[in-house]
Amino acid sequence: PSFSVSHDKQIYHCFGCGAGGNVFSFLMQIEGYSFVEAASALADKLHIDLPDQLNAVQPKDANSDDEKMIEAHELLKKFYHHLLVNTKEGQAAFDYLTARGFTKETIEQFEIGYALDSWDFVAKFLTKRGYNPEMMEKAGLLVKKSSSDGYLDRFRNRIMFPILDHTGRTIAFSGRVLGKEQPKFLNSPETPIFNKSKVLYNFHQARVHIRKNQQVVLFEGFADVISAVRSDVQHSIATMGTSLTEAQAKIIKRNAGDVIICYDSDSAGLEATLRASKTLAAAGCKMRVAALPDGTDPDDYIRTFGAEKFKKDVIGASITLMAFKMQVFRKGKNLQDEGQRLQYIED
Repeated sequence: PSFSVSHDKQIYHCFGCGAGGNVFSFLMQIEGYSFVEAASALADKLHIDLPDQLNAVQPKDANSDDEKMIEAHELLKKFYHHLLVNTKEGQAAFDYLTARGFTKETIEQFEIGYALDSWDFVAKFLTKRGYNPEMMEKAGLLVKKSSSDGYLDRFRNRIMFPILDHTGRTIAFSGRVLGKEQPKFLNSPETPIFNKSKVLYNFHQARVHIRKNQQVVLFEGFADVISAVRSDVQHSIATMGTSLTEAQAKIIKRNAGDVIICYDSDSAGLEATLRASKTLAAAGCKMRVAALPDGTDPDDYIRTFGAEKFKKDVIGASITLMAFKMQVFRKGKNLQDEGQRLQYIED
């Protein structure tokens, strides 16, 4: 009842929260779109041609190689998810996830799946459906045999985490092995549709919450984000297993200037936090750090102490970047020693 739309003036106003604007600002607030994305979505819906300068954001030809690659990823995401939740082949993977605290709702929300312990099931599956194996190798889904012209599945006996672009289309996967093989996590390689330096995990779902909170919570890994979202920290995103890049920092700055960094508390995590803070500062972001007890990561903390304690004692108790640096540089130093005290001041 408090939401009013004026057809004559082409504007809306919510008397409950005070939001208002036109069709573009409505899509920007509800969907988290940029202005160009909102214009593109409306033009596509109403079959209006946009100026040439905006062609880059228009949907690509459905028959283009990139679109075929995305189509194959979408198909496999659904297939992997079906295997995990509906078949006996996926039962061990499903049991592993539930033992780690994953609920059925979480598995559905993040469309987690399972890749069969087979050398060429996906290769045959995609070929039967008309996908060119050579193109699927370029898409990162298959690997060419070294001894012949055939192709093998890239992901085997792994729990599959789909990686979506910022509009919600599947462009890559990260697979966690169920057995003892290495590597523990296997990610899709760089492809024409996947550039890991420009993608942030869960951004498509988090964007609306980021805009609402005017804040981002930044993690290092997929499991951390999923646990945080399960704990109702909905504005959570993660890098793609690498250091935060300049491109990712710019995306964060465009959507919210305030960032809470929540990385692992080991030495590698502390160093990664300092590196990320420099990249974010260069992009013009304001930062706080959510400090965890020594030797823990966010996922472990949530499973041990629960969602409420994580929200209150970690995210809610985040400290300024300067306070964090003062804690980090003090570690291992005896401030009664003049030399170490001077070194601490220099740091």
